[in-house]
Amino acid sequence: MTETSTTHQRVIDPEWENFFSSDVSGEKEPLVKLLGRVPIFSLLRAKELQTLTHLVHVREFARGEVVIQRGVQQSGLYLVRTGSVHIVRDREDGREVVGTLGREELLGEFALLDDTPRSTSVVAAERSELIGFFKPDLMEILVTNPALGCKILLRLAEEMSRKLIADYGTLQDLGYPFPDTVDASDALAKDDPTLS
Repeated sequence: MTETSTTHQRVIDPEWENFFSSDVSGEKEPLVKLLGRVPIFSLLRAKELQTLTHLVHVREFARGEVVIQRGVQQSGLYLVRTGSVHIVRDREDGREVVGTLGREELLGEFALLDDTPRSTSVVAAERSELIGFFKPDLMEILVTNPALGCKILLRLAEEMSRKLIADYGTLQDLGYPFPDTVDASDALAKDDPTLS
């Protein structure tokens, strides 16, 4: 939200409204409590979570509205506050729903570190409210409050590690052939022409 210098009225970005209070509607759970349950924010104390509520963004999506378009550069994570979203894959004969995320589920958290284009689209399955936390928000925290930023990055790294281990296990269960032992220096030497 910004203020105009002449009228002192608040102008709200119609796409992403910044939260400047813990609860806008009075009906929903306070944002600070919701953020406290998000794994990557779990190290934060109450005051730090309150600081975070001033940096995250909220937007409501109508049923069928595109939240994330495939091929678009990633910019951050989204938390489903209310409603649900479909993860969809574009096909020649239309879109195929490959997954659904509901209340308090995250999508795109690794985009805080990796901005490669999205591999799937995300569409609101019903009227939904999403909370956004983007890379510029994290960069601002790292500059203005490095200890807070490091807590978020630590949890983010732990979450990435957990997901990679789970994905590795899934691939093994599917029969993907992994060698029992891999010498990292040998693997690097094969791929790095400067080491030959």
